[in-house]
Amino acid sequence: MAPKYLRQTFELARTRTIAAAAAVIGGALLAAAVISPAATADAVKEGLRLAFFCSGGSNDYQLTGIKAAQETAAKYKASLQWFDAQFDTAKQLNQIMAAASSGNFDGFVIEAVNASTVCSSVKTALQKKIVVAMSNVQACDTAYEVPFPGTVLMTGGQAASVYEAWFRKGFDSDPEGGEFAVLVGPITQGNSVRARAVLDKLKSEYPKWKLVGFEDTGYNAGPALKKTQDILQAHPKVKIIYSNYAGQTPGAIAALKSAGLLGKVKVYDMGGDKVMFNAIKEGTVDLTLIFLPYEEEQRAVQAVVAKLSGLPELDGVKVGEFWDLTKDPRLHGLSPFVTKDNIADYEKAGLPEY
Repeated sequence: MAPKYLRQTFELARTRTIAAAAAVIGGALLAAAVISPAATADAVKEGLRLAFFCSGGSNDYQLTGIKAAQETAAKYKASLQWFDAQFDTAKQLNQIMAAASSGNFDGFVIEAVNASTVCSSVKTALQKKIVVAMSNVQACDTAYEVPFPGTVLMTGGQAASVYEAWFRKGFDSDPEGGEFAVLVGPITQGNSVRARAVLDKLKSEYPKWKLVGFEDTGYNAGPALKKTQDILQAHPKVKIIYSNYAGQTPGAIAALKSAGLLGKVKVYDMGGDKVMFNAIKEGTVDLTLIFLPYEEEQRAVQAVVAKLSGLPELDGVKVGEFWDLTKDPRLHGLSPFVTKDNIADYEKAGLPEY
């Protein structure tokens, strides 16, 4: 029998060898879990035929989304054709129905103009075994944060909870209350409908605040200028202008400047583009909610490609879930609300993206 000290040495060496082997095996399993072939671009089915139905293609937000859809499809070696609805609900309905009947597409990404209008066409696409993801606006009367049954993803950053937090920041900034107005896109567009529903919910909680205008600008600065001028003329004591898209907010800023009210009337924006970041620095806008139009369509395309490839997820995007853009990795854990006090943090993260 070997001396005791030799037996201890042999046993220690054996233990270390087993531990090392376990570490190697464990590390390999961990790596496989983190970078699984089933979750990366290498495992996708090539040659998929995709269609992207966008609400429009005239503003920077929409153009960024179109670019994202094209580039993401190309990354996974899929073809993609996009359709511009020009904020026309009937046109979008016809576009989706025609594409569903053509037999030319495997998957759809739909940025709906209006949830109820696209309802029948989404159901038709699903019946024809076309894989569908929704972005920005939900389908039918399904809750924003839940994918419509049969679809593979709902992605967006304008849930009712986000609108509620946005409105509250303005209302809570002045306990005395007062008059306020809201600038939105087309009244029947999903985000406009949601904004109005949230205001109705908050009305009893903030009785000192009075809504004096809920105006459709078509998401454009020109109409926003005119609508804000009309609001200021009729209600010169208005305290807050809410604008739910950065592309229209410059119109409100111009109207306030012309009336000598810039810096006196608070402006709460949604969009967080380059123009709004500069406005935050200049003090002409008090707050902006940052949008991620690139990731919005990127995540939707990824979910469609994953499903068509028989994968449960692709590059971190899981099939069958709601993807909340206010918590997207692109934000690096930052709040979606940008102010003068925290804007430097977003710029360090390479934002804004459009």
